[in-house]
Amino acid sequence: MNSLSVRIEIQELIKKHQISRDKLFEVRKDQWKDILSNVEERFLTKAHYTHGLHWGWNRLKEPNHTVRFVDQPYKYIKDIIEDEHIWFIVEDVYDKMWVYEGTRDTIFEVIPELCHLNDYFLVSKKYQWLICEDHHEIIHLYGAYIIEQMKTYVQKNIDKVFI
Repeated sequence: MNSLSVRIEIQELIKKHQISRDKLFEVRKDQWKDILSNVEERFLTKAHYTHGLHWGWNRLKEPNHTVRFVDQPYKYIKDIIEDEHIWFIVEDVYDKMWVYEGTRDTIFEVIPELCHLNDYFLVSKKYQWLICEDHHEIIHLYGAYIIEQMKTYVQKNIDKVFI
């Protein structure tokens, strides 16, 4: 196994902090393909059948929106997510995607501890919205509801974003 793997980091954090399965877990091997397929179909424009979530933020369907915060984005995006349980999709080495299900609060406790986390996606379990933080620390959003939540947040916190 590659020691640079974000999956290994997540597994170690789950053990270290004794995070229970109802708070964060890797989805079963018979589920992840369907989840990724649904995310890709619902949120991405695919010019080729091999296009997956790798750099998927470049191919988000409309309506989409982009925001850049002056500080680490995870500190702010938690505030706009109302769903208690969400998908947490992380990109690992060799563009491999790992799908986790967890509570919003637990995921946002884990994110700052992940040294090898580059691009990641947060997705409504009902596939209503998607948020991605890319490796440039830019937030990409899809879905009218979550975009409106972000725009409202930005209006109230204009000092926290680059304009």
